[in-house]
Amino acid sequence: MGLPTITVEFKKLAATATNRSTRGILAVILQDDTAEWTHKTYTALEEVSEAEFTAANYKALSRAFLAGPWQVTVVRVGGEGSMTDAQTILDNLAYNWVCAVPTAFQAGLVTYIKGINTPRRVRKAKALVAAQKSADDMHIVSVANTKVTPKGEAAAIDIHQYLPRIAGVLAACPMDQSVTYAVLDDLTGVEPVADLDAAIDGGSLCLFQDDDVIRVARGVNTLQTITGDLTEDMKKITVVEAMDLIQEDIIRTFKTYYLGKKKNTADNQALFVSDISTYLQTLAEEDVIDRESGISVAVDVAAMRVAWEGAGTSTAELSDAQVKKKTFRSQVFVAAQAHVLDAMEDMKMVFTMG
Repeated sequence: MGLPTITVEFKKLAATATNRSTRGILAVILQDDTAEWTHKTYTALEEVSEAEFTAANYKALSRAFLAGPWQVTVVRVGGEGSMTDAQTILDNLAYNWVCAVPTAFQAGLVTYIKGINTPRRVRKAKALVAAQKSADDMHIVSVANTKVTPKGEAAAIDIHQYLPRIAGVLAACPMDQSVTYAVLDDLTGVEPVADLDAAIDGGSLCLFQDDDVIRVARGVNTLQTITGDLTEDMKKITVVEAMDLIQEDIIRTFKTYYLGKKKNTADNQALFVSDISTYLQTLAEEDVIDRESGISVAVDVAAMRVAWEGAGTSTAELSDAQVKKKTFRSQVFVAAQAHVLDAMEDMKMVFTMG
């Protein structure tokens, strides 16, 4: 008879996690009056009509395709349009990463992303912005450099014109890698950041000249304040990407196979816990999470006790096993623990001459 359908689905999601992480959708916000439509989605630059954009916007947009994200969605507002206008369009789109070319939109994009990434949102949105290091958010990445020089161009361009290129790299990066030390081979120069280490530690993504190539220094986001459930690991883009995909997979599978389709019994809760455990174990086999650090998934008995006590029912005389069987209304309480793997980025070697 084989495995239950839900277990198979979880195994499939885990086994394809790395491949699916390369299929990022990038939204690029432009101010442009050349055409009247508000948004279009492309899979390749060849699909883009150059006549529908200003020369500067077309050049900026073309850079988004260089790293090969799965899709690029253009969000177009008029030349006098605002970030508020762009938000109205974004509200109806599905995407993983978003950037805005207009300089004036950067702070507004930060505010928007912080506002929409509520606990209820399944697919978390991530933004790439410029000069917004104080955003202090793991879903917002801020570039510190101010200018870059593309190949074939004599003069440097403002970093805002180059944001689609970096955002494309972020959207196309597979989960078994990080963007740290990624080469931007379409550049010949970059305006250096004064204190590279301090900028990175302060939550900025920096580009730097490494011999004859330009690289991303380290894949960090703007998270600085570590409180509550936040950890130092969450300052890394690759860790947050894995966290977001795991959360999305589990929630979507719960909605598809459990929500409203199964009674809230102890047996069904145990089945759901088993399915999550299978999913995480398979992710460990794919090197997304650490198999050596231990993976645990269980019904959260402590949370169930709190829920019953809050409803006026004492659980003091009940064992944990009894509480597990005493399911609380429509709620399922699960506690899971696993360590998301970072990429290899630092090396220390002591070499002794014999």
